[in-house]
Amino acid sequence: MKKNGRRYRELKKLREESSFSTIKNISQEVSGINIAYLSMSHIVPFNPILYDSFDTRKEYLRRLTGYVKAGGWKRRKYESAELLSYEQIIMGSDEIKEEHGIGFYKYFILLDLIHVLGYDTKEIDEEKIYLLKKKYCLDFSGEKAGVVDMIFKSVCGSDRRLRKLQENRDFLKEAEYIRCIRQNLIFKKKEPFGILVTATMSAGKSTFINAITGKYICLSQNMVCTSKIHCIVNKAFEDGYSYEYDHDLVMKAGREELLNDNEENSSDKIVVSTSFKGYLNQERIIVNDSPGVNYSGDREHKAITERLIKGRNYNLLIYVMNATTLGTDDEAQHLDFVKQTIGRTPVLFVVNKIDWFNLEEESIEDTIKRQREYLREHGFRNPLICPVSSKAGYLAKQFGTRQLSKSEERELYNYVDKFEQMNLTEYYKNAFGKIAIEDSDQEEIQLLKTSGIAFVEKIIISLTTGGKVNGTGVRQI
Repeated sequence: MKKNGRRYRELKKLREESSFSTIKNISQEVSGINIAYLSMSHIVPFNPILYDSFDTRKEYLRRLTGYVKAGGWKRRKYESAELLSYEQIIMGSDEIKEEHGIGFYKYFILLDLIHVLGYDTKEIDEEKIYLLKKKYCLDFSGEKAGVVDMIFKSVCGSDRRLRKLQENRDFLKEAEYIRCIRQNLIFKKKEPFGILVTATMSAGKSTFINAITGKYICLSQNMVCTSKIHCIVNKAFEDGYSYEYDHDLVMKAGREELLNDNEENSSDKIVVSTSFKGYLNQERIIVNDSPGVNYSGDREHKAITERLIKGRNYNLLIYVMNATTLGTDDEAQHLDFVKQTIGRTPVLFVVNKIDWFNLEEESIEDTIKRQREYLREHGFRNPLICPVSSKAGYLAKQFGTRQLSKSEERELYNYVDKFEQMNLTEYYKNAFGKIAIEDSDQEEIQLLKTSGIAFVEKIIISLTTGGKVNGTGVRQI
């Protein structure tokens, strides 16, 4: 076979497409903040100081703030935001369960200090650490410097050392706290997996992101009114709080901060950090949500999204499509751009709003078949296609987390009935034979499977490890 022949070139291209890997180092620097820090959850909600007397809480905060100030770290954005969140969380409870002197918390406060510093004390000037330890030992008179050194070395060393500290009988009351620290450090050290989500307007992209995170962090009309990239970071474990970096860094972000942009933010990015619900909760994932490319009100949206796609700072591109409006001119243009730009990065096509189908008049199988041919016409030889209802998946995750409104409950159970009839699980069984989801006896939880969201999450997990088939470990049959 001639090396410059057409057949040779075609076989070479096929081999390249079947051997690409999703493994790629992802940049985590955003406006001077390493967002690896935002992947770590708060530990203070698990500190008994929250339920001690107000005087002891105030003294705890005074000393913690003093140690941070002593090293000059309070002037830095991350440490300052952490201290503010500590104050809000510690003083936010009116409940008093038991009262102790400040000495009861001498190790808790040291562990909190190391947490506020991001566990990176090895990078701090040794003289500052020495003075800090000296101040601490004076504050807690009689505390041995050797114990303080052991805690520093354990938290900033290998997991084996930290596990030994957790099992040490001298730290029984701090054992749960140390366990949370271990979770944070193990999670932070994981190589992040970057996902870029793109779509034309009205595809339901924000609802899809809310569904896979299980949190209402993307306003459905948000991309209509903002030219911002929303970067959503998964946290190590559920602590009950979200973070946001939108000019200001807020480590206890409320609904207002999450759903409204800060006008002082002159950059094109907002970072939100929360603990994902569902199969993705243990994955070190960073999701970038780009503006809709065909919003006529602001051409900058398209430019930002195309710049983001060209940057390739992601391992997987998820292309969300509206099941009710497939094949538009805008869609065709964006697909062609993605194909020309994406290189060997895998693409997962999520056909959203499948719940809008009239089962008596439309066939999902025929729709997916037409969509596969349409994508092949645009150069995607073996497209991975996932039909889903993001709204159904989101409501299924919210069930049991909070009290649904009456209208949400009606919508939820309508979805339960509809997706039992739709039988999307059969499609996934045939199309992605390696992906298996356990059934649930609880119909509300089973909806995660029947709506397709659980399958998408499992496919993403498979993609995070690379693979031999289209670089994914999964095959579209």
